[in-house]
Amino acid sequence: MIRTVVALLTLTCIPAAAGEPVSGKYIGNGKEARLTYVTTYKGEPLSDKPTTVLVFTEKDHSKDKNARIKAGFGDYGSALIITVLDDGKIVGCVICHEGHKKQGLNSIGSIATSEFKKADGKVSGKIKSDGEVTTFGEKWLVDITFDAKAP
Repeated sequence: MIRTVVALLTLTCIPAAAGEPVSGKYIGNGKEARLTYVTTYKGEPLSDKPTTVLVFTEKDHSKDKNARIKAGFGDYGSALIITVLDDGKIVGCVICHEGHKKQGLNSIGSIATSEFKKADGKVSGKIKSDGEVTTFGEKWLVDITFDAKAP
């Protein structure tokens, strides 16, 4: 009993790791989701240009080779699946939020990257929507910063 209490107290005193892979806001119909995981995949070329797929989720999906698909069906909680060109231009955006009735919304016109960098084996930057956006009756907002291992 005493060991259990000491172990629990020790765990609650461990500080959060610096440099979280994902931070910021992801809101769907007023409900905030905490995206904490990000992985990257080599995407299909678009007009002969390479793409990278960024998969952001609430739950750990890193060991799943089909995470891109399963995240879109809510297997890892709320998710955001972004496809970018090497210059950071978003060419694909799938919104999967537990606050939405409709899942897997596609919307690319109201979201962009900034400070995008793909170098030294990493992909990093910011992804932000143009304020709150409404797509097929579902409201969403994205304002996140990320740092991930490149595919």
